[in-house]
Amino acid sequence: MSGVLLIRDALVVAGSRPPFSGWVQVRGNRIVAIGEGRAPTVDGARLIEGRDRIVIPGLVNAHAHSHSSLTRGSAEGMTLEPWLEAVIREQSRLTAEQARVGALATYAEALLSGTTTIIDMCLFPEQAISAAEEIGIRAVIAPYVADSMPFAPALSLTARLLSETKSETQKLWVGLHDLESCSDGQIRAGVALAREHGVGVHLHSSESRFSMQKTLDRTGRTPIAHLEHLGAFRVPAHLAHCVWANEADQSLMAEHGVSVAHCPHANLKVGSGIAPVAAMKDRGARVALGTDGAKANNRLDMFDVMKFASLLAKGVALDPALLPPAEVLAMGTSEGAKALKLDAGEIAPGRLADLVLLNSNCFHLQPAVPQTVVTNLVHAARGSDVDTVIVDGRIVVEQGRLTLIDQDGILAQLAATGRALLASSLG
Repeated sequence: MSGVLLIRDALVVAGSRPPFSGWVQVRGNRIVAIGEGRAPTVDGARLIEGRDRIVIPGLVNAHAHSHSSLTRGSAEGMTLEPWLEAVIREQSRLTAEQARVGALATYAEALLSGTTTIIDMCLFPEQAISAAEEIGIRAVIAPYVADSMPFAPALSLTARLLSETKSETQKLWVGLHDLESCSDGQIRAGVALAREHGVGVHLHSSESRFSMQKTLDRTGRTPIAHLEHLGAFRVPAHLAHCVWANEADQSLMAEHGVSVAHCPHANLKVGSGIAPVAAMKDRGARVALGTDGAKANNRLDMFDVMKFASLLAKGVALDPALLPPAEVLAMGTSEGAKALKLDAGEIAPGRLADLVLLNSNCFHLQPAVPQTVVTNLVHAARGSDVDTVIVDGRIVVEQGRLTLIDQDGILAQLAATGRALLASSLG
């Protein structure tokens, strides 16, 4: 845990109040004070100069797969089901060491582009936990459990890690792949495990028309209705995609406080469709944003996701007023934090000190003033604008470089591992 940080003379986008020119004070892992105008003198504080900087809450990536970064750019031009078959063949050969490299690379890319929290549905949770600790990201690890996949981690491993993991920044949730790769019994067992440990469950749901129809044919219920039938909504439930959630599904999610991770790039890339985000929100469901894995998106830049989510909703509905910038920024920050039950996502006293500073001294972010900054963050900013990242009160990116780990070394490992995996799959 760090001491005291004082960010001064910055443009602060707090989330809970209008943007302002001012300062933010951090003590330990919490924000202790914020204010407009000139910063106070704080004895012993490390000063972070905020001139030409925008300070925002750390972005929350609400759905990702770290192993997916290893073979980005392969398995292109497929719909979801054959794409998954290709992915599963690759995953079945993945080693723990390769998964560690994927986790480090994913978390590096995330931090460098302003993501301070990521939920990682991964195959090797122990390696993911270790990588997250090493690099300094806040992570919710949801092991990729599926009893139809022999290579997937067992639910018993999740149970053991839930008992053993005591980190403040790395948490365990129960990960269950989806209703058609997990048996109903495994879903029930996973929910019981989550309830026992007071955590949530994370699943894919209603991602494609084919997967939705398969569950409907098998059970007589939509995937979301069947999850409710199995008791999955008696614990915090966080569902990825929900592209094919109908009106009844949306109302059911709102009724039970179920959150959704909207991953627009991945849904379009594999031809699954467009999630009814505006309708979900109108019915009271919480919608956060995610990149999905790099193999399904090709970038892990949450600024890119925010812009794409905003424009996609407007274009589908022919309504430019849908999903205004402040609402989209909240989806990428506070709504993600609430979905994962984290006291983060806003810049306010008492909140976790997960903060991002962007360099506004660039053509595409000018004029950087309170009246324009939120719109430009959503529609013009990019991950490469990030200068400084603070997670849990600790500076983990400074001047666009990782501070706790060898950035060039991770990149070299990623390149070598990715080439080897691609050569193996093509051979």
